[in-house]
Amino acid sequence: MAKQNKAKTTESFEMYLYGIIGREMDIDTNKLIADIEAKRKEGVRSFTFYVNSDGGEVAQGSALFNYLDRTDVDITWVVDGIAASMMAVLITNPKHRVKAARHAKFMYHRVSGYVYGNSDETRAAADMMDSFEKTLIEMTAARTGLTVEETRNRWFDGLDHWMSAEEAVKAGLCDEIVNTSMKIKELESITDARSAFNFYNNQIINLKQQKMDEKAFAAALNISETSTEAEILAGVRTAVNERTQLSQQLQAEKDKVVSLENRVKEFEKSKVKALVDSAIADKRISEEDREAYTKLAEQDYENTEKVLNRMKPVERVKNQLEKGSVAKDEADWDWDKYHRSGKLENLKQNNPARYAELYEAKFGHKLEN
Repeated sequence: MAKQNKAKTTESFEMYLYGIIGREMDIDTNKLIADIEAKRKEGVRSFTFYVNSDGGEVAQGSALFNYLDRTDVDITWVVDGIAASMMAVLITNPKHRVKAARHAKFMYHRVSGYVYGNSDETRAAADMMDSFEKTLIEMTAARTGLTVEETRNRWFDGLDHWMSAEEAVKAGLCDEIVNTSMKIKELESITDARSAFNFYNNQIINLKQQKMDEKAFAAALNISETSTEAEILAGVRTAVNERTQLSQQLQAEKDKVVSLENRVKEFEKSKVKALVDSAIADKRISEEDREAYTKLAEQDYENTEKVLNRMKPVERVKNQLEKGSVAKDEADWDWDKYHRSGKLENLKQNNPARYAELYEAKFGHKLEN
């Protein structure tokens, strides 16, 4: 499985593709593609693949090539050691950028494999290998601009064709040589892809395991460059603890925000319900209209409230019947009796005709409107 190294931002990601391509091998593209797709769905749009591989299974490499070709991500390949056989072809997509360390090596050759069976099975296997090889040649030709025939004659003629990084740049198989502080020795002679892979892989591992500059650590921690290793370690622990505390504080604030948002949502929900309930109670709208006006109020509360307030409520039948009628015990009341009982204003509202009649009897002239 490929080693992964998260980059500084969530928009880019780095992966180390060291070893053999194949199912359950160092670079299992079935798992690798799933990892890349997961990061892509998280928002990652730029991937950098660091390479040191002597190739592997053509079918597995082709699957990764086709996946990356149709996926909307930016790809940069950096050859740390060697890119041989299937790996060399895998990085030929013209859409991708290819970089190489100064002492990196590229190797192209014909597809090879093993077959066991009768003559028919052997011929079928050979045909399958020819089909795979034709595809690999077309992929390489697309990168270099050469014709398929020129590409076949140059790199797929039955021999192993090794190239330096400079030669790969001239051939169009590499875009640039990367200047690196890693001091990797040059391989004087190459006997086979596995030996070359081991030669560069051991150097890369050793260089990565070298102790980092303590002054650089001290500068990053903003402490004295003369600090001891123990003091630097203490500074790292302090920084980690502070980061943990900040993360916890941030999470607590996020929880508060979520709680407040939930309370606001509940308040808005209850406010909408109260508005619609009131409109139904006043007979401005019917119960059948509840769902429609609830949705309107959720989208635009203020305007929905204005619309409902403009609607005239339907007066209750009881109130309508009571208007214009006189209670039995008030049949012989005059103006003064209503005034003393405090019901004069109520009479004016519910029975304006009787109110006007009593007014005229009291004051000797008709009530002016």
